[in-house]
Amino acid sequence: MKDLKILKSLHNSKHEHFLSVDFNFYKKWKYIIKLILFFNKKYIPCEIFRRKYKCQTYFVVVGLKYSGKNVKRRTSGYAKEFIQNQDNPKCIYCESKLNIENATSDHIIPISSGGNNCQVNIMICCKKCNNERGNTEFNIYLKRKNPKYKNVKYPFI
Repeated sequence: MKDLKILKSLHNSKHEHFLSVDFNFYKKWKYIIKLILFFNKKYIPCEIFRRKYKCQTYFVVVGLKYSGKNVKRRTSGYAKEFIQNQDNPKCIYCESKLNIENATSDHIIPISSGGNNCQVNIMICCKKCNNERGNTEFNIYLKRKNPKYKNVKYPFI
């Protein structure tokens, strides 16, 4: 019964910036979730495996709110804040040391592909990797660039 409530809320959701579910729930209902989000036109279906965001841990972002526009908003402040709050910040792709000069915000689901600027869709990486990635799918680029993710089925970031 609880599972059905969660699935129904995914279908009826309209206002959140993103839709997410617990990882174990996602593994159990993956294909049903994808089907439900196909019919909820307010969200772009996606798979973003996040280790932690606010009070949530090990969850999967399954939908990003679609605004109908590809409005790019400044996200550089997020990179600067990340650098200041981390002890030893490294680029997720190449693992080079990050500082205020070389750090930039990278959208996991690019704005041009319907992504948005909510924090669960943003990663901090070096400018070189961000430029090199372009519109390449996040998981493909991560596995190609960082060998420790090469054989990981669910790359939690």
